[in-house]
Amino acid sequence: MFTDIEAKDIKRLLLRVYKKYQSGEITESKAQKETYILNSVLKAIEVTDIEARLERIEHLMKAQ
Repeated sequence: MFTDIEAKDIKRLLLRVYKKYQSGEITESKAQKETYILNSVLKAIEVTDIEARLERIEHLMKAQ
């Protein structure tokens, strides 16, 4: 489902939430909830990326 989403996409979505909050389009509560979800997705992307990098490093170390 989220396989095509990257950190830069989350950054764009967070900025959109911020702008909507600043303009009064959404409430503080709604902005907080959306931000929480987006930050959770961002964390998952970061962890997955770090795991993949670590696996590549481990594979290279074993190959030596």
